[in-house]
Amino acid sequence: MRRSGLLILGLLLNVAHCLGILGASEEPYVEVTDVTAVLGEVAYLSCRYQGQSEVQSAHWVRQLNSRLKSKKLAGFSNGQLYSSSDLSVPHSVNNLTVRMTVSSVAVEGEYICEFETEEGTLLDRAYVTVVARPDIQVLVSAETVNGTHYQSVSCVVGDGRPAPQITWLVNNLPPSDPQIFTVSESDVTAHSNGTFSQSSTLRFPTHLQDEDSVTCAVRHPTLPNPKLTTVRVETYARPNVTIKAEMVQKGGNEFWVVSCISSGGRPDTDIWLSLNCDEEPQRENSTDSDTGQSSSVVLPATAYEGCNVTCVFDHPKFTHTESRAVTLPSFYLSGVQLINSESTIDGEGAENLQLREGESEVVIGLEVTGNVPRYDVTCTKDAGPLPEGLELVGSYLTVHGPVEQQRHAGLYECVVSYHHLKATVHINITVHVPPRIRVDLQTKGGHRVIECSADDAVPAANVSWLLPKGVSGVSWSNFTSHNGSHSVRGVILLPACSPRELTAECVINHPAFEEPESRSITLPHCAQTNITINSSTDWRHGEQFTQVDCSADSVAPAPVITWYVGNSDNSITSNLSETEVKADGSVSARSSVHFLSSLYAGQNLTCMVEHPSTEAAENRTIHIPAQKAPQLSVSLVRQQDSHLWLAVCSVCECRGEGVETNLTWVLPENAKGQTSLHAEYEGHSLKTRLTYQFPLALHEGQDLTCVYQFKHGVTERRTVHVPRYYISAVRVLNHTTPLRNRHADAAVIHRLTLQENHHNQRILLRVEGNVPQYDLSCKRSGGALVRMEGLEMVFPSEITEEDRGLYTCCASFYHHAATVKIQVEVMSESKLFGLIALTCLSVALTIISILAVTLWVCCTRNNRKQNKKRGSLSALTSQMQEPGSPEVKKPAVMENESKEYAQLLSYSIVIDVKSTV
Repeated sequence: MRRSGLLILGLLLNVAHCLGILGASEEPYVEVTDVTAVLGEVAYLSCRYQGQSEVQSAHWVRQLNSRLKSKKLAGFSNGQLYSSSDLSVPHSVNNLTVRMTVSSVAVEGEYICEFETEEGTLLDRAYVTVVARPDIQVLVSAETVNGTHYQSVSCVVGDGRPAPQITWLVNNLPPSDPQIFTVSESDVTAHSNGTFSQSSTLRFPTHLQDEDSVTCAVRHPTLPNPKLTTVRVETYARPNVTIKAEMVQKGGNEFWVVSCISSGGRPDTDIWLSLNCDEEPQRENSTDSDTGQSSSVVLPATAYEGCNVTCVFDHPKFTHTESRAVTLPSFYLSGVQLINSESTIDGEGAENLQLREGESEVVIGLEVTGNVPRYDVTCTKDAGPLPEGLELVGSYLTVHGPVEQQRHAGLYECVVSYHHLKATVHINITVHVPPRIRVDLQTKGGHRVIECSADDAVPAANVSWLLPKGVSGVSWSNFTSHNGSHSVRGVILLPACSPRELTAECVINHPAFEEPESRSITLPHCAQTNITINSSTDWRHGEQFTQVDCSADSVAPAPVITWYVGNSDNSITSNLSETEVKADGSVSARSSVHFLSSLYAGQNLTCMVEHPSTEAAENRTIHIPAQKAPQLSVSLVRQQDSHLWLAVCSVCECRGEGVETNLTWVLPENAKGQTSLHAEYEGHSLKTRLTYQFPLALHEGQDLTCVYQFKHGVTERRTVHVPRYYISAVRVLNHTTPLRNRHADAAVIHRLTLQENHHNQRILLRVEGNVPQYDLSCKRSGGALVRMEGLEMVFPSEITEEDRGLYTCCASFYHHAATVKIQVEVMSESKLFGLIALTCLSVALTIISILAVTLWVCCTRNNRKQNKKRGSLSALTSQMQEPGSPEVKKPAVMENESKEYAQLLSYSIVIDVKSTV
C-alpha cells in the first residue's frame, strides 16, 4: 500500500513539472516575412502577433532617413485600424497584413512591424525588394561584306530590374562554333526609375547556317522560366540541278530544246551552257517560281545528231561548280513488222496474216523499229492501190466493211520513211471462210444414223465425234470441193435403243474458229420401268400377318420380279404373280407375298425387278417392324381420402382380340396389401392396370417391382421406390431458455416470455425433416387448440396471466411425428423494472466482492514475507476452493514448498445472473 501511494505521488509531480514546462515555453513573439514585389503590381506585407496578451497598439513603421526619423504607415491605434500612403487597412489587431501598391522603386527598403502590449513592445523587420519585368525586342538585319552575306540578330531587353541575362539558341542548342557564330553584348544601362537595359547581337554568315530560326533566351527573377523569343532568318538552300532534252516541231521540222534547270535553291544559281559543235545555237533564260531557274538552247535535230551539250552550275552552297551533260542521239530505222502476234513469216520474208470472212473493223498495226521522232507510211496491194474499204491511218491498216475473200486477199507492201531513212515490210493476207454446219438424225435398220456436215469452207474443216464412255459406233466421212471451197460430211451409226440417255457430239475444227465448234444430239433412253411397293397387315386368330405387293410397269417384254429377305441370297418362292398387257403395248407385272409377321419381324424384304431397258436390276425394299414389348409403366400414388398408398402398374398392348395378360407384382415377404387387375379394350389395343394398396409404414424405403411376361418370351420389369420419410424435430425460432424436465429421459421444455397487454404476438416454429407435407397443431396443457397461421402460433388478443402455461406443438405425416413443449411466461413492465434493479444490485455486489478479495490477497502476500507460517496459507487455500466441489480440495502444502505453491494459486469468481428477458 505504501508503494502504491509513492507511485501516485511521483505521477502527480511529473504531471506538474510537464505543465510548468509548457507554461514557461509560451512566450509572445512577432512573425514577419520578407517580400519580393513586382513594379506596377500589388504585394502583401505579412505580420502577425503570436501571444496571449492584449494588443494596445500596433504599427507598420518605415525609417525615413539616417536621423532615425520614421513614419507610421498603417496599424491599430486608439481602438481603430488605420492606413496611409500606399498601404491598405490591416486585416486585424493581431494580424497587420496589408496590401501594398508597388508604384515605384522607392517602396524598396526595410519596414518595421511593432506591437505594444501590457507586457511591453515587440517588433520585427521585413525587407521589401522591388523587381521589374523586362521588355524584350528582337530585330534582324543583313549586310554583305567582301561578297559574303551576313545576318545579325539583336535582342534588346529594357526596363528590367535587376539586369537580365541574355543567351542564344540555334536549333534548341547554344551556338558552339565560333567560326560561324559571334555574340557581342552591350554594357548594362541604368535608368532614372531604377530599371536597367541590355542588348546582345548574334552574327553569322548566311551560307554556313542551315537553320531558318534563331531564339533569344532571357532569364530574369520575374520570369518563372526563361523567356524564349524566336525570329525567322534567311537561309541558303542547295539547289537541285539537272539537264533535260526535249524535241519540238516548228514549221514541219524537229528541234532539240536542251534546258539547264536549277530548282529549290536560294539564292539564284549561276548557269553556263556549252556545246562541242561549231554552230552557235539560240539561247533562252527563264525563272519560274515552280520550276526554278533554267537556261535553254534550241538545236535543229538533223544538224546536231551526236552533239554533246554541257550545263555548268555555280551556287554558294557548292564547294565547286557542278556540271550536267547530255548527248543528242543519231536517228536510224532498222525495220518494220506487224503488231499482230498470230502472223507468220514465209520463205520469202513476207508476213502471213490470216483473216476471217465477215469480220468488220479489222485493224492491222505496223510496228517500226528505230528512234526517229516521226515517220511516213505508204502501202500498196499487188503493186496497185489499196482496195475499197481498206484505209491507211498513221501506221494502221483498217478494214471498215466485212472482210471478203475476193477483195482483201493478196500481197501488200508498206514503206516507212524519215528523210533519207527507209524500211519496208511485205504482208500476204489470206481470208478464211468458216463452214456451214448441219446435223441430221435418222433411224434405219434398227440403228440410229447421225450425219454432221461442214460445207463451203476455206480451207477444209476437220470433223470428229465424241461419244460417252463405254459407247462405241461405226463412223466414216467424205470430202468434196467446188470453186475453191471445200465440204466435209461425217456419219456415225449407234444402236436404236439404249438403257440410258446418250449424247453424241460432232466437233468441227477450222482456222476461222477461235475455239472448235461442236453440235450435239441427245438420244433418249428406253422407257424406264415404274416400280412400286406397299404393305398391309391383318389379324387372324390372335396372330398378325403381313402382305407385301410389288408392281412393275414397263415396255415389253414383261419384267421379272424376285423376292429376297434381308441381305442374304435366299429368295421367297411362295408368291403370287400376274402379268397384264395394255393397249399402248406396255406391260404391267405384279407379285405378292403373304406371311406371318413374326416370321420376318425386324428384317428387310426386297423386291428385285429385272428388265432389258435397265443396265442392272432395280430393288425396292420395305422394312418389317420388329415385335416390341408393350409399353410398361409404374407409378406411386398417395391417396387423398385414405391412409393407404397405391402402387400402379399399367401396360398398353397393341394386339388382336382374345389376348391374355400376364402382369404381376414382385413384393417383399411382409407384403400384406391388396392387389387388383383392371383391363379394357380400345379397338385392337388392350390396356391393363394392376394396382397394389398398402400402408406407408409397411414398405417405406423398399422397392416394388412390376413384371410383365409377353407371349413370345419377352419379359419387361419396372421398379418403383417407396421413399423413407422422417421428421427429426420441431424447432422454436424465438429466443428461448431450455428447461430440463424432472425425468432425465423427458423432452426439453423451452421457456419463452411474452409481454403483457400486447397483441398479435407470435411464436415461430420450424419443422425439420424430408416429408413433402405435414400437419402442425399446438394446444395448451388443458387440451385447448391454439390458433395457427402456417408455422406461426398466434396470440391475436392482449396477453394476460391466463396465457401463461405449457404448450405442446406436434408435426405429423402418416406415422411420423415430432413434438416440442413451450413454457410461456408473461412479463409485465413492473416485473421487468424490478428484475433490472435486482440485476444491477447483483452486479454491484459482485464488483465489491472482487475488490475486497483483491485487497485481501495483497495484504496476505505482504504479511507472508514476515510470517511464513503454514496455517495462514492453508486457510487462504481452503477459502479459495471452487464452491460445490469438495472432491477437488488442494493437497496439504509443506512449509518448504509454500513459496512455490503461492505462485501457482488461481482464483475463480463465478457470477450467475439469471433473467427471463
